[in-house]
Amino acid sequence: MLKNYRTLTQTQVWDGTSQTITTNLPRDFLIQRIILDVNNPSIACTGTSVLVQDPFLKCIDNIKITAVGEGSSREIFSVSGKDLYAMNMFDYGSSPQDLTVVSTTTAGITHTGFVIDFRTNRLDPDDMSTALPSYLLSTLQLSITYLVPSATTWGTNFPTTLGTTTTTISLIEGIPEANEDFSSNPLLTTLTKTLTGDTTTGTDETFDTFFQVGALIKRAFLCTETSAGVRSDTEIDTFTVNSGTIPLMSKIQFRANKCNDIVNYRIAEDASGNYTSLGYTMISFANNRMPFVNAGGSLRIGGLSTVGYTTSDLPILINKNNASSIIRRIQETIES
Repeated sequence: MLKNYRTLTQTQVWDGTSQTITTNLPRDFLIQRIILDVNNPSIACTGTSVLVQDPFLKCIDNIKITAVGEGSSREIFSVSGKDLYAMNMFDYGSSPQDLTVVSTTTAGITHTGFVIDFRTNRLDPDDMSTALPSYLLSTLQLSITYLVPSATTWGTNFPTTLGTTTTTISLIEGIPEANEDFSSNPLLTTLTKTLTGDTTTGTDETFDTFFQVGALIKRAFLCTETSAGVRSDTEIDTFTVNSGTIPLMSKIQFRANKCNDIVNYRIAEDASGNYTSLGYTMISFANNRMPFVNAGGSLRIGGLSTVGYTTSDLPILINKNNASSIIRRIQETIES
């Protein structure tokens, strides 16, 4: 297997209005990772800005990859900018690129970046087990939806003129050699779903449609927000995951699961030792540091098989501290 690393000449140029820009990705090799760099060299606020939570990241409303092959279209990746930024922190121990956001009337750089990762093992730079064989597709599109800066996506005195923001796309790929066949690679999908809790508190609320079933679930990234859309570590108390009548995770305290995240993912902490991903935690069904399981002399990908499940066979029960919580999951599923 040879490696190919390139930055595309095609860029996405965002003019500061709300718009969706689509780029056709090359279909030459195995796509292992896509690196996005979003940069504006000169932005100024209309006054001193009190930034909101996730400023500028909220302007990148959705990052989507759609594949077309054999007459059918399939959305294989759909995550917001703020959620992908946080997920990258879990996978790599820190943010993939610095988030720099202007908050004064002095013009300056505003910048961020993301990694879309198609590896099963995020620790192995040579893992191609679930890399995307783009050469088998008729079309592969990257679509990014950008939102205009506002009081909710930036902060007070937000910029009213952005000029030009450029998103640069880089690919890390594998080049199959003559004796290598990746046409049967499993498909890794990463998709988002948002639910809203009811008005009850202090008791378990059952969500039957939280998980997408029917294939191998690797993990589900969970974000909890207040009814006003502010990420919070205190929005829910515990969660339970059942497989039919069998409890897989029982009354897991939210903060305890975040402690587990630090152990498993080496997630970044600040200088005071404080956890830096407010409102986020990972519901894992596989060992992210050893994602392959030895099964009778062969390796298979670890996770929870939900083949043959109906939606209600894998409910999550959430005990909320507050009414009408926003509960969002980003699920990684592997389909053979």
